[in-house]
Amino acid sequence: MVSMMDTSDGSPNDRRDSHPVYRKIGTYLPTLIILGLAIPILVFLYMMQLNGWKIPTFGLRSVIGQAGPVSEQVYLYASPSSKSYFTKIGGNYETLLAPWRNYLLERKVSFEEIKESEALNNLGDGVLIVPSALALSDLERNAILGFRAKGGGVLATWATGSRTSAGEWSGWQFLESLGAKMRGELPANSESRQLVLAGESPLSMHQPAGMRIWMGKTTESLLRLTGESMTGRFMNWARVPEDDRREEGAIIYSEDSPRAGRSAVFAFAETSWESRPFVPHQLIDDTLSWLRREPVIVKAAWPSAKLAAQIIEMDTEQGFENAAAFADMMKSIQYHATFYVLTSVGIQFPDLLQRLSREFELGYHGDVHVSFKDQSVYTQEQRILNMKAELASILGNTPQISGFRAPTEGYDSATELLIHKNGMRHHAADPNRTESRLPLLVKMAQVPIEDSLVVLPRTQRDDINIYWEKLNVEQTTKALIDDFNIAIDTGSLGFLSIHSQNFGEGSVLRQAMPPFLTHLQKKRNQILLASSGEIAQWWRDRERLTISSTVHGKRLDFNLTVKGSQPVNGASLIIALPQKGIMPTVQSTKIGALTPSIIKLDDYRAAVVFDKLNPGDYVYQATFGG
Repeated sequence: MVSMMDTSDGSPNDRRDSHPVYRKIGTYLPTLIILGLAIPILVFLYMMQLNGWKIPTFGLRSVIGQAGPVSEQVYLYASPSSKSYFTKIGGNYETLLAPWRNYLLERKVSFEEIKESEALNNLGDGVLIVPSALALSDLERNAILGFRAKGGGVLATWATGSRTSAGEWSGWQFLESLGAKMRGELPANSESRQLVLAGESPLSMHQPAGMRIWMGKTTESLLRLTGESMTGRFMNWARVPEDDRREEGAIIYSEDSPRAGRSAVFAFAETSWESRPFVPHQLIDDTLSWLRREPVIVKAAWPSAKLAAQIIEMDTEQGFENAAAFADMMKSIQYHATFYVLTSVGIQFPDLLQRLSREFELGYHGDVHVSFKDQSVYTQEQRILNMKAELASILGNTPQISGFRAPTEGYDSATELLIHKNGMRHHAADPNRTESRLPLLVKMAQVPIEDSLVVLPRTQRDDINIYWEKLNVEQTTKALIDDFNIAIDTGSLGFLSIHSQNFGEGSVLRQAMPPFLTHLQKKRNQILLASSGEIAQWWRDRERLTISSTVHGKRLDFNLTVKGSQPVNGASLIIALPQKGIMPTVQSTKIGALTPSIIKLDDYRAAVVFDKLNPGDYVYQATFGG
């Protein structure tokens, strides 16, 4: 027997000391290995989170806490005060909550429904949706505003907060505290029930300019609001707002300070869009992204950070000689206007026709002033060949004439196929050709983008529309200016069509044009003022540019691809800024790549502009301070 005090080589102590190190660690080895790997990873992720990364949703947030500036948590507030009020007046608040539940479930957005007013004081970071909560207690009001003051985003709809918890009228102070000032309600019989969206606005980044959403005729009235910034207006079907409501909006958004949260107010109730939710859901997507301060980047509609585009053209038919006066006006502002020629009339004025061909862009307006719509394919093609031959008889070879405008705006799908077959690459169409106020590429089998037919919708009232409104000279000038301003405000294509027969000496239109052109000149640096063909070519070039992006907190990665064989000049992107007024820094991840210009559009958007992008792939990062 060996004594426990024995210190010979055979003692238990000696045997323990002789074991390898890994045997000394024993069962702790796996734990130490895991900690050795996990701790550096956690430290790395924590530091990157501090620099703006989003933490994945597999539970790491609970381990290291939230330090990122963006929170995706969404709260849907089912106000008990409003529920009680609606029940009291024989209504059902659930009808206003249900569209939101449907949206959030359809979009697979994780959300928490808050049903107790006391719970409002315990909300974390995120966005709070307050659907048409007409009746709010003082506790609810203070908690919602407190949530915003601490950095949360608030989306309120319709007449939220206009009554006390007892149902008594309290006014519009609550909406005003969210940045929306009340101007009244739209009359029930108003035709201005189209919500027309601005393109590339922070709350409608993925919507084309001038997109219409029919608000329906519900018992819940449409409100008239003003505020710091607007992303939509109520207009009629023709996208013309009522004169006394041009400065009013249907969607108001604001941010008081970088530390405070953001707010958005919809001037309509959920019942206005629940039966036609497709486009409204896309609008809500963008609104929630903005409220979360997520940087978003999209391809701009127009090149070189231009806010809108403008075409002024003349349908040159009866009164052909009046085209000379119109040409002089366009030349005075150095504008390359477009003249669509009714060829059977144009050939009667060869000298003027040749002058227009030298100084401006010509397009075809048909052979005679008869619609192409519903005519046989054979008849249509014979007319197209005839109009080309008539113009060639005066001008000689005319391959450069690539535009078309159907007489009476009458055409069909066969017309589009035939004009493309016969060398035309754009045509000016009626306002109803598209749902937005932007050009449209016609999809044709086996036709590459570079050779596409571009539709240019007439987006402004023409002289015939104005004539039927019985406007005098000053009123006509105002109408021209108002329509032009709407194009800028919505980021649209402005397309003004003038008829030669209405441009005679002493005519209202001829007298109204000079002051309109003066106004246009003042805004010229903001717009792309170009001929129909130039706008169409830009739209084809733009179509060859594609973009994809991913967000990592304060860092936005985006990839660009230019297809085809020609460069895209003036390619522009629009970024919705995560913090008001803080501009991004944009750098390529490839050595020697092009450095774009960064241009501030407003406090909430910046443009990224490339002078020239050759065909190929590009990778960039945008980072944001603050």
